[in-house]
Amino acid sequence: MKVIRNFLSKDKFKYLKNIVEDPRFPYYYQKNLLPVKSKKWDKYDFFFCHMLFRDGLQVSGNKLVESVLYPITEKLGAKKIHRAKVNLYTNQHKHSESGYHVDTDHDYIKVALFSVGTNNGWTEFESGKKFLSKENSVVLFDSNKKHKAVTQTDTKIRINININYE
Repeated sequence: MKVIRNFLSKDKFKYLKNIVEDPRFPYYYQKNLLPVKSKKWDKYDFFFCHMLFRDGLQVSGNKLVESVLYPITEKLGAKKIHRAKVNLYTNQHKHSESGYHVDTDHDYIKVALFSVGTNNGWTEFESGKKFLSKENSVVLFDSNKKHKAVTQTDTKIRINININYE
């Protein structure tokens, strides 16, 4: 796990943040943080997402991909994007957790989790380490590392960009 603060230049970051925080940005309702069969129904277990890449294919418009994804992947030196999405968590007035999961079990795929804003939400790894949501920060890790998302309680929204890449 590697954390990089102030990942993008101020200008690139401000441009990206304005796009994903714009009320017209197309987020789509997801009825569970993660489908866990043993989990009881929880009225706080939902989030919004915009998929940019799925199964190695671009599924969102060129303008959004160029504006939101490419500034990050270019700096990472990514050669191939397997999956990329923008997640938006709303304030649930409690910390809701996704449950531990892996993005993929392929050890050659890396994950970049980019935080758009600062809040008291985090990503927690099975080892107990936490990546706190800090504006313009990214955590890099292997896609087969178990981790979970934890929502925020101090801001209206928490936005992060999840990229699985080589």
